Order: sequence, then structure tokens, then C-alpha cells
Amino acid sequence: MNLFRWAAPVYHHLVDPRRSGEDAAVIAARLRPYLPPGGHLLDVGGGTGAIAARLAGALHARVTVLDPSPDMLAHVPRHPALTAVYGAAEDMPFPDAAFDAALVSDAFHHFRDQDAAAREIARVVRLGGGVLVLEMDPNGWTRVVVAAERLLGEPGRFFAPVELRAFLAQRRIEGRWQAEAGASYSILGTVNRNTE
Repeated sequence: MNLFRWAAPVYHHLVDPRRSGEDAAVIAARLRPYLPPGGHLLDVGGGTGAIAARLAGALHARVTVLDPSPDMLAHVPRHPALTAVYGAAEDMPFPDAAFDAALVSDAFHHFRDQDAAAREIARVVRLGGGVLVLEMDPNGWTRVVVAAERLLGEPGRFFAPVELRAFLAQRRIEGRWQAEAGASYSILGTVNRNTE
């Protein structure tokens, strides 16, 4: 996560704005069926909280931003509906079923132990709760991004859409994937009972 220590100020000013209010409205519409008024959303790997701040207003929900970089969390806006929590996706400091839904935006490939992270997401989101994962497809031109992140020492792995859908389904998050703008895709899933 050293990448995010030095990148936090740049990320905050240059990368976060790429998620416009329109993007947040689309994300909010997809998560709304899972969040009652005053519900609780977890933004896993939420960085500087730029998306979380927009979603808190759009969904009239409380949003917790979980991130392992104190430098990123230092930029989370001060807002009564936002809470910034230092921690890793693989070992979350929350009780079971604490959230109505979770968002993972362009972060899943950064998780050191993706199996543990997916299981933790399924644990902290209530049964029947929603999970929205936004990722980049590692095929095509995004191979350059994949190679660059590996050179910078990023530990995770990128999944093709069908692979990630199956990976999450094996960890109690059943969903469907759809193509998004550019080389991105999303998976919107629901937390199911443990069948093991």
C-alpha cells in the first residue's frame, strides 16, 4: 500500500473527480433496493471517500469508508453521514451483518487476500444485502494498467468478469455482471446463506 501513501494527494485531486455526480447517481440507483432510508453502506477500499460522500446524500444513508491507507482516509470529507475507518478488507473491524450493502469501486484487485476479503464482505453485509463491485477487465488495453500495477508492487489480481462472478458466488455473493463504460465492468450481487 506504499503506492497510496505518496499517491493520496494526487489521487484526491486528479483521480477521484473522474467519478462524477452522474456516476454516483447510477451507483446509488443500483444500491437503493438494498438500503432502507437511514441504511448503512460500507465502501470497501473507499480511499478518500469521494464516492461515499456523493452516495450518502443520494441514498440518504450512512456510509462507512474502510481503507488500509491513513493517507487516503485523511482526505475523507467531514460529513455527519460519513465515517472513516482504518482497516483491511481481509480482516474488517465490524460485527456480522452490520451493513445493508457494500461497494467495492476499483479496489478488489488491490486486496492482498481476495478470498478473505470476499468472505469478510459476505460476513459484514446482512443476509439478502447487496454487494456492488466495479472493476476493470484485464483484457485489451487494460493489460498496460495491470502490468504497471505489478511493477509498482501491487499484490492483487485482476479477474475477467465471468471469473469474478464465479469467485464471489463461491463466497456467498450471487450476482450478475454487466459491461460498463470503457474497459470496466460491474457485478451486482446479493449475500446468500452459507451452504458449506
